[in-house]
Amino acid sequence: MFCNPILVIFIDYIKKKIKENKIKFSFTLIIIVAYWLWLPTTLFNKSYSTVLVDENNQLLCAQIAADGQWRFPLSDSVPVKFKQCILTFEDEYFPYHFGVNPVSIIKSITRNVSAGKVKSGGSTLTMQVARMMRGSNSRTYFQKIIEILLAVRIECSYSKKSILNLYCSNAPFGSNVVGLSAASWRYYGRDPNNLSWAESALLAVLPNAPSLIYPGKNSKILLAKRNRLLAKLFQKKIISKDDYVLALSESIPIKPYSIPQFAPHLMELAIKGNGKGKLIKTSVKLTLQLQAIELLNKQVNLLKANHIYNAGLLIADNKTGQILVYVGNSNDPKNEHQNFVDVIQAPRSTGSILKPFLYAFMLNENKILPKTLLEDVPTQIGNYAPKNFNLTYDGLVPANEAIARSLNIPSVRMLQDYGASKFHYRLKELGFKTFTKSSQHYGLSLILGGGEATLADVASAYSGMARSLLTYNNARDRYTQGNYVPLTFIKKTKEENKIASHSTDLLNAGTVWQTFGAMTELLRPQDYIGWMQFINKNKIAWKTGTSFGFRDAWAVGVNANYCVAVWVGNADGEGRPELTGTSCAAPLLFATFNILPSRTWFPKPTHCLTKIKVCKQSGFRINENCPDIVMQEAVKGYENTRSCPFHKQIFLDETERFRVNSNCYEVNKMKKEVYFVASPIQEFYFKQKSLFYKVLPPYAENCNSEFVIHQIGLIYPKENYKIYVPVDESGQRSKCIFKATHKDPQMSMFWHLDGEYVGTTHKFHQISTLPSPGNHQLVITDEEGETVTCNFFVLDKAGK
Repeated sequence: MFCNPILVIFIDYIKKKIKENKIKFSFTLIIIVAYWLWLPTTLFNKSYSTVLVDENNQLLCAQIAADGQWRFPLSDSVPVKFKQCILTFEDEYFPYHFGVNPVSIIKSITRNVSAGKVKSGGSTLTMQVARMMRGSNSRTYFQKIIEILLAVRIECSYSKKSILNLYCSNAPFGSNVVGLSAASWRYYGRDPNNLSWAESALLAVLPNAPSLIYPGKNSKILLAKRNRLLAKLFQKKIISKDDYVLALSESIPIKPYSIPQFAPHLMELAIKGNGKGKLIKTSVKLTLQLQAIELLNKQVNLLKANHIYNAGLLIADNKTGQILVYVGNSNDPKNEHQNFVDVIQAPRSTGSILKPFLYAFMLNENKILPKTLLEDVPTQIGNYAPKNFNLTYDGLVPANEAIARSLNIPSVRMLQDYGASKFHYRLKELGFKTFTKSSQHYGLSLILGGGEATLADVASAYSGMARSLLTYNNARDRYTQGNYVPLTFIKKTKEENKIASHSTDLLNAGTVWQTFGAMTELLRPQDYIGWMQFINKNKIAWKTGTSFGFRDAWAVGVNANYCVAVWVGNADGEGRPELTGTSCAAPLLFATFNILPSRTWFPKPTHCLTKIKVCKQSGFRINENCPDIVMQEAVKGYENTRSCPFHKQIFLDETERFRVNSNCYEVNKMKKEVYFVASPIQEFYFKQKSLFYKVLPPYAENCNSEFVIHQIGLIYPKENYKIYVPVDESGQRSKCIFKATHKDPQMSMFWHLDGEYVGTTHKFHQISTLPSPGNHQLVITDEEGETVTCNFFVLDKAGK
């Protein structure tokens, strides 16, 4: 028998006082107090299943309780059909009695005495709650008295609705199924509110004889019990004749359904944050979740031929910051490829996925304008020598195009200008939690995947940028606050969505507008055949990323309503050829946007933008020499950006074939021209791509430059390079190819290595040599005496 600890302490106290003759004994009082304290605060101390439901209370996922039972947390209501069935079958007078039905008790005793054994118990639903609460299955008269006393006590503290809920949540329904909700999903695969009359009737008769549900056994007995209840419902005019006939035609369950597992990785995340044994209402949309699962598994099946087995997909509502879809990995019940790993929460090398943030911060702090030319030439900064993905160079490239084409070297140049430490700090402000080491640890490689981030943080940051446009108030020239906060999967009310917490303005809305503008110019993947149709009805800003070694493929896209983030790869970190963001992740990104409603683009933050005069060719703020001027939008503070450094005034002779100056030519005969002047190495690559670029004329004989314009550009090697010379098939060391450029295409250059003459080059300045391991110095001189020097180190066969 249950005994409340408080009751024990109280009785001991009374006994003590009686012995001390300090109070008079009142047996009646003790009995009344003991009876009142008999009922525990919590009637059922059971472990419950953890249950995840979508925004409309549809079951997403559930985890079995610690005791191995499918026992869902207490529901707050009972479906109308089941309520009618259970009351008709078990306790017709439930709404009227005080926990005990004396008539039923008398009938039960008479029937049991006549039969010579226990045939029925006459229990009310409240008495059954008392029995289940105590965990007793004994059917003795003594136990029945205990149940009667407890039932009356329960009725004193709980409403009829609460008692019915307790019964429906804790009644046994056969096997390891406890409670109506678990039974409904286990036997019919749907929510109890969607059960038919026949299904509700069958579940109503089960707690009375739960063993009848075993598949393949007792089906006729179970069917007969259900039909008798249906007949009773019809006789009492609870159901119509049509409903009755239809209900009789329905079959009974043959085998149990599996509990849905549509978001197992989100379940683990929910348990981590909220604990086990709870009903957790999420912001996920079940229909959208199922569509996303299908798309993701379809994409992974296509990639399996290349031994790529894992992917993650997240969709967020930009306005509310709530997660609508959470697919933590591809589906594989056998877990052969670590499919149980939640790749959305797994830190992975970022590749190029962070580049738009750097571009945005550069714009925000007036370090560049949207189309400012950035250097794109072979680069070495210390021991760091980044390369573009396609191993080509443009010499100079507009910043927005560098983002659209995801060029590495311009991004490294931007980070060098902005500052790695500062960018590292800004990323943390955006909500990235995995950059835990110092900025010196990551260095300039931070922008190319030198650090790791989670798909969840990437999605949060991009969604926060989108939210800054959606919540910007043009009239007041400010933000509604709280844009850069982590995404949440917990369902919020409309009022909660309106609550804004304080947040600094990390990015101006005009900056975000221009950044997203650059991200809309990316070329769609050619192997996604549906993207042409897609682009006509949906405008999105998107970015891909590919980590070093082809281990991680990223794609993220945003429009006015949604942020979609995708990761594709192998959970064990194995790299695969052609595992790139464009070829593997972007097709899934576009396929996902295709199942989302078409929406308009972001509202333009006009109060954050202003029209300015910009050099058409360089993208910089104009200087006095810029020949072509265009009007372009820029964020406030544009006057702090650098003016055009490329356009310079050049003096030519009368033939316009040679450059001259006042030291060698009559001033009144000079002709002034404006030229776009790039460095030799910039010019070498830029003139191959640019239609407008004109090479500077050479100086006339006996004329020297009044200002220094370097003519020679060393392409390879760079200062302090460490060079490894590969060995060919015969086992011999290959020759090194050194390369340079000169502004005058007719000029010859003379090459010396460690003081020894190596050779002379004309027009195409490239020479091969085989330096020994160790330190070397390369010196190149042109016909006019301009010299460049480069020190480098050649590694031995062991790489030392």
